[in-house]
Amino acid sequence: MARHSEIMDIFKGKRENFNFCNDDDLMALKMVLIKCCDISNEVRPMEISEPWLDCLLEEYFNQSDKEKEEGLPVAAFMDRDKVTKPTAQIGFIKFVLLPMFEQVALLFPQLHDVMVIPLRNARDHWEKLKEQDDEIRAKQQT
Repeated sequence: MARHSEIMDIFKGKRENFNFCNDDDLMALKMVLIKCCDISNEVRPMEISEPWLDCLLEEYFNQSDKEKEEGLPVAAFMDRDKVTKPTAQIGFIKFVLLPMFEQVALLFPQLHDVMVIPLRNARDHWEKLKEQDDEIRAKQQT
């Protein structure tokens, strides 16, 4: 994720006049497609993606627990005291996945229905769960 913005900026700059015969354009495409493959879990059906998400969050939480024990700074998205599954996914889908897959789908429109739509559905799913969590918390505080 360290180079995500850089890779996306390069790809966006090339996408509008993309040339499949240009080596620089192809390199930008390869880089963004590797990113898509790497972080595409939420494109999959929920029964496949959610167990992987659970593993990822547990890894993050274990790391942040160790960092707390060592007195090190903790990344907010890895802190089990601050993160819920819905909040983690909503932000990641909205600000990382959807913009990336929407850009790729502009170059390959056939990907819209098989990648962008499932991501929007996943975002909507997690937003509904967050609303339910918020309602439960509000009731518990009264």
